[in-house]
Amino acid sequence: MRTAAAVLVVSLWCLPASAQQGSEALDRQSYEMYQQVFSPFCPGRSLNDCPSSKAQDLKREMRAKLEAGVPQDEILSEVFARFGDKYRTVPLFEGIGKMVWIAPIAFALIGLAIAGGVVLRRKKGSPAPDSPSGTAIPEELQRRIDEELAKLD
Repeated sequence: MRTAAAVLVVSLWCLPASAQQGSEALDRQSYEMYQQVFSPFCPGRSLNDCPSSKAQDLKREMRAKLEAGVPQDEILSEVFARFGDKYRTVPLFEGIGKMVWIAPIAFALIGLAIAGGVVLRRKKGSPAPDSPSGTAIPEELQRRIDEELAKLD
């Protein structure tokens, strides 16, 4: 009898903790999902950052589907079918979206190649190790400099 009561108390005590963990997981999933959608009601803002009441309604609708077990990809597909692909915060890797993904990588590689070329060119033209300034002063000129400096003393 005591063991059954202890098991009941422990299971009831763990129930709110597991519900809270489930709620936190849903909160995280919802946040990630809202960040993938530009708000149709607040130009230039993600759905997560839009204070509009219509945005709140859409977020509630998406959250309810998520709680009902509908996969996140399916919910997002429905939203983009309803409002259009222009509300994607991350473009698809197809069509013009490929350029959005490839262009920054290409520019970074080109920049690295240019920087590498500049470094190699400067390294080739670096000063000789025996002269500190990189240009050797002819002996005659050095002698004249020394004479002029001696006159100043």
